[in-house]
Amino acid sequence: MKTTHQFVMTDEYIAKAQHVTIAQNKALKFLYQTPWARWLPRAVIVAMMIFLYLINLRSTVALLAVALLFSFAAEWFGQWSLAKARKRVRARGSTITVSMDDQGIDIEGANGNSQLKWSAMLQPAIYPDGALIKFSRFAMVWLPDLALTTGSPADVRNLLADNVKDFSRIPR
Repeated sequence: MKTTHQFVMTDEYIAKAQHVTIAQNKALKFLYQTPWARWLPRAVIVAMMIFLYLINLRSTVALLAVALLFSFAAEWFGQWSLAKARKRVRARGSTITVSMDDQGIDIEGANGNSQLKWSAMLQPAIYPDGALIKFSRFAMVWLPDLALTTGSPADVRNLLADNVKDFSRIPR
């Protein structure tokens, strides 16, 4: 059984790959992908500001207002930082081909070719619309099901289940 994914490193692909990669790290997922982690403290700060204003502690209200502004600036800076990282991808605009069979994974792109045995892989993360294959904590490749040119999504999942240790269908 052989599967082949072929995709172009577009802005949309890079953003989706960045999103699923961030979701693999609990701390980054909490910071970047959990809205209540940002809005709950802001709501508390606003409530404190109203209470402190009512008891005439305006200097403390001003300090909390600055903290509130910093929280919005930090969120903007985080999004700007992620966008800047997406712009620095060297393979932008190139076509990448990832083939998988019982022997391992072959990756071909504009910057080089790589052949890896299954033993080099860490546990993949399977999503409804693709698979994230991991080579280390920081080296990962997002394989969207829409990019399949040979094989089916079920074939990809079966290859991963048969050949990767600690295979799990639930992303962690």
